[in-house]
Amino acid sequence: MTHFRPFRNGDPPALAALWNRGVPARETARPLSAHEFDAQVANRVHFDAAGLIVAEREGRKVGFVHAGFGPEEPIGPPHRLNRALGTIGMLVTDPGLEDEELERGLVAEAERYLRERGAKVFYAGGQFPLNPFYWGLYGGSEWAGILPAHAAFVRAVTRAGYEPVSETVLMEADLTGAEARDPRSFLIRRATRVEVVDDPTPPNWWEALALGDFRPTVYRLLVKTEDVELARATTWDMSRFGRTDGRSRVGLIEMEVAGAHRRKGFGRHLVGEILRHARGEMTSVVALQTRATNVPALQLYQSLGFQRVGTSVLYRRPG
Repeated sequence: MTHFRPFRNGDPPALAALWNRGVPARETARPLSAHEFDAQVANRVHFDAAGLIVAEREGRKVGFVHAGFGPEEPIGPPHRLNRALGTIGMLVTDPGLEDEELERGLVAEAERYLRERGAKVFYAGGQFPLNPFYWGLYGGSEWAGILPAHAAFVRAVTRAGYEPVSETVLMEADLTGAEARDPRSFLIRRATRVEVVDDPTPPNWWEALALGDFRPTVYRLLVKTEDVELARATTWDMSRFGRTDGRSRVGLIEMEVAGAHRRKGFGRHLVGEILRHARGEMTSVVALQTRATNVPALQLYQSLGFQRVGTSVLYRRPG
């Protein structure tokens, strides 16, 4: 018989071991130590022990599910959660079980937790700003859904009636290969400059909680003789946690070109400069992600040498 209970302070070693056995080998942090699980999940400001539910059988931990909420307003009053929208952020079981009773029970316990706290809409996976945990541990440069290779999680939510609502493409550039050349870079470089800001103040409190420990770097493309911003992007060091291929990684997020300066090559140039800087830092891989529907962005990144390495899918329960 399966027993479900809330998280206890002594659980991280067993939950980290479950994580290392139960999440996909690609696009996740593995192996994950008990200390890292504790620091990145259980020690978060908005962590609620009741939302991380552990499944036991005869005293042995066989799975866990973690439910939570996003912010009411990422840039508004800090530490205020929107409890109308809830998400099943993570579900992990021992590999090979394919136990429908266990998977259904974990989803039901997560939904009960969310419902009792006011949730009216249920998601599965995470996508900014509904991404309360697991940034840097799961997925690509951000956490944006469930990895298709995470079979138990996908089975559990689809059996419970959840349906896909968005797909994110995970991409990586191998910096050990040849550097992509842009014929316009010479002219753009003459008229612009790149400002690099290490460990900046995050733009909102939600991101500060997620990325604060990773010491992000902001790159700004500016007019050479003025303080006019043409484009900006943020990177963070993904190598803080191990990946099974052992390669050093930087995550690229928040790439944005100023509205009045789009379609002029500034975004492409800035990404190229970030790749050049990463090569100089002896980084092996730069990872990023974008919506599957954003065809222009996908084409831009592919032209710069990024390759599609996977997808992640956000699910929602209808009604």
